Formats: sequence, C-alpha cells, structure tokens
Amino acid sequence: MLNAMLKVLKDKNVSLHTGYNWQGEEIEADITVFALGGSSWKITGSDGGWTNYFQNRGIKVVPFQASNCAFQINWPKNLISRAAGLPLKNIALKSLNIRKEGEVVITEFGMEGSGIYALSPQIRQQLNENQKAICYIDLKPSLSLATLIELLNSKPANYTMTKYLDSALNLSKSQLALLKNLTAKEDFLNNETLSNKIKELPIEIIGLAPIDEAISTTGGISLDEIDRNFQLKKLPNHYVIGEMLDWDAPTGGYLLQGCFSMGYNLAEYLNKL
Repeated sequence: MLNAMLKVLKDKNVSLHTGYNWQGEEIEADITVFALGGSSWKITGSDGGWTNYFQNRGIKVVPFQASNCAFQINWPKNLISRAAGLPLKNIALKSLNIRKEGEVVITEFGMEGSGIYALSPQIRQQLNENQKAICYIDLKPSLSLATLIELLNSKPANYTMTKYLDSALNLSKSQLALLKNLTAKEDFLNNETLSNKIKELPIEIIGLAPIDEAISTTGGISLDEIDRNFQLKKLPNHYVIGEMLDWDAPTGGYLLQGCFSMGYNLAEYLNKL
C-alpha cells in the first residue's frame, strides 16, 4: 500500500525530502499541511515532539495518553499461573454505559485485545477521575440471566459446579479460572449470585500500558483549534490532520482509515481553491 502511494506521488512529480528532522522552523509555502503523527511510535519518528511549536503559538494541545493498549490489572497470583496467555473468547465487556463483544487475552500485566481496546475512552476516563476503572465481563453473552439461573438450578447432584460449568455452559479454562479466582467461595456455591457473576464479573483496572507500547494515542491538537476543513484558526493556510489531532479510534484499523479519510477530504478541499 505504501509503495502504491509513493508511486502515485512520483508519477505526479511530487518532491519528497526524507531523512530530515523538522525542528519547528517556519516553512515558506502558500499552504502547509502537518501530518506529524501522535506519540506512540517513537521508533518511526512519531514522538509528539512537535507540540511546543504549536503551543508557543497559542494553540491548545491536549496531553497524550495511550489508547488501544494493554490495561493493568492486579491479578491474583493463582490466576496468572493458570490463565496467563490464554484468550477469553465469545465474551462481552462493559465500561460505564458502553458494551462491546470481542476477545481478550489475560496477561501478567493485565488484559489486552480487540474486545477491550474499544473501551479505551471509558476506561481512561475512569482512570483519570478515580485512579481506577471498573470493567464488567459477561462470560456468556448468548444466555440471559434467567436462563443461567435455571441451568445452574438443574445441576445434577453428582456434578461439581466446576464440572457442570464446563459441560453445561462450555466455559473455557481461562473463563473458569477467572470466575473461580474472582468469586468468593460462598458466592460460587449460590446459584443466583454465581449467575450474576457470570453475566457481570467486575474487573478493577489500575493503569494503562506505557505510550510506547500502545497502538495509538489520544491527545494532540484540540479539535476546537481547527475549522471544518482542518485549518488552524490561529494560523491561516496551515492545516493539521491525522493522529496529531485529539481524537480516539477504537482500533488501529479505524485509526488508519480515519487518517486516510482526513487526507482525502483535505486534498479534495485544497484542489478546489
């Protein structure tokens, strides 16, 4: 894809100057478009080092934070020994009032995966306000609470609850480990309470992964600083697009598409000037 884009630029005789590090000097041009990236890929030069240039010109820049990243959880040691590296499939997660279905992986650090990346804004909001965030996991989204209670009440006397959850609900090893380690023994033996835990198991998140390990970042130039065509209100004929702006994409794929779409729409606008 990159090679295809470079070929288009070459065919149109666009001058490319690579191997340079922009230090914030003014650029002599009729129109300047900035697409300097966020702060999560320092190895590629996307380190957010451009912020001072804009702040010195009175443009509001929101501090960068990790997004689409792993979330830190203080797991019980026994859970880590049993489930670290294992996926949680066919689940749903909820944070604040947002619910998403997907898949995550339990790690020693905490939890990561597409199922929880989409809740980054809600989790980050809670962390910023309370230094912790609560996320609820529905281990069996295909079944209602009433159906679960009915199923657990039907457990044969010669089955242990763990064996029955495995056979009747088809809970995976990681799901069972999570449920058993995060549920009190007396609650595990109460069918109604256990059913509620299966449908809404609370997980306490205590932090974000470092920005360098995140897929993307939120933060950057405030959207209040640009007009509908991405032009900086305080710097006419200067445009800003991509991850430089303070917006949040639910996955890396949406991030790329969003950046491409901004570039396309800005090009359409500038070609009409």
